[in-house]
Amino acid sequence: MSNREIADLTDKPHKNVKNDIEKMLIDLNVDALSFEHIYSDSMNRQQTEYLLDRDHTICR
Repeated sequence: MSNREIADLTDKPHKNVKNDIEKMLIDLNVDALSFEHIYSDSMNRQQTEYLLDRDHTICR
């Protein structure tokens, strides 16, 4: 699940969800680059998002 999907589901700003994920990955001692993905936004700018696997999506 992407951080953009999580932001939509939780009604949180995308940037806040992205920051929360970065903090979570640091706390778990996991390399964030392994989840990083580049996408083009509506203005065709390249942006970074995280694509989390099931274990990291449902992490409490």
